[in-house]
Amino acid sequence: MSDNKIAFIVGNGKSRQAVDLSSLVGKGTIFGCNALWRHFDNFDYLVSIDDRMIEELEAKKEMIKGEIIIPPEDERWESAEYSPQRRRSNAGMNAMLEAIRRGHNILYCLGFDFILEGDKSIENVFAGSKNYEPHTQSNTSDNYFRVRYCDWFVNQHEHVKFVFVIPDDVATKPMQSENIIGMKTCTFLSKLTK
Repeated sequence: MSDNKIAFIVGNGKSRQAVDLSSLVGKGTIFGCNALWRHFDNFDYLVSIDDRMIEELEAKKEMIKGEIIIPPEDERWESAEYSPQRRRSNAGMNAMLEAIRRGHNILYCLGFDFILEGDKSIENVFAGSKNYEPHTQSNTSDNYFRVRYCDWFVNQHEHVKFVFVIPDDVATKPMQSENIIGMKTCTFLSKLTK
């Protein structure tokens, strides 16, 4: 019997649009981020760290089926163990942490587009909508720091396998952790149907 416990961490980069999220239901625990509930409500947990997004979730909590997780303020920043100049984290990183805390040891990460090369790395499915206005959007230089922190975070959890689902035709930024795997979307979709 396998001791593997699968979680799907659903970010909101545009690359996740290639996956029908309903196909994940029943195949693992689904951790969504921020405004995911606007497009898909069959998740187990929804994680948010941004004040305006938290206000939206609080106002709509009667409409949200899954459990909402609002990490304490201190956890909304990069770990002090990583750097004393703590930058703001992102909901996806917090969702990974929540999955690990609940015993999941295989994390499939979708829509984590900050790991992609080029302008696709800052595209968001909710761009231009409430709480996703242009002034809130990250830029490509932010992604350098996000990738470095993600690589450090993954390395701190050696017992967990992190599988980043990536578009078939886009290059990714390099990461060094041995427990991180890039999986093309076509391969991931094929695995889902087995």
